[in-house]
Amino acid sequence: MSFKDVMFYLVCAATWFILLPLVLVGGTSLVSYALFSELREYFLGRTAKALDNAAAREMARRMCLGSAGR
Repeated sequence: MSFKDVMFYLVCAATWFILLPLVLVGGTSLVSYALFSELREYFLGRTAKALDNAAAREMARRMCLGSAGR
């Protein structure tokens, strides 16, 4: 096996066993945070702590859609 092959397999292993779980856990935590925030607002009637909810939603929409959201 050459050095390139060894490095390729090490990078693949790092991707599968280190980076992929971090991305999945991070994504899951963000989704659960958003879900529980919406549920709290729905059940308790508490609004978000943003100064202007419409402005915060518009900013989030633009961030998620990129330039296509304009």
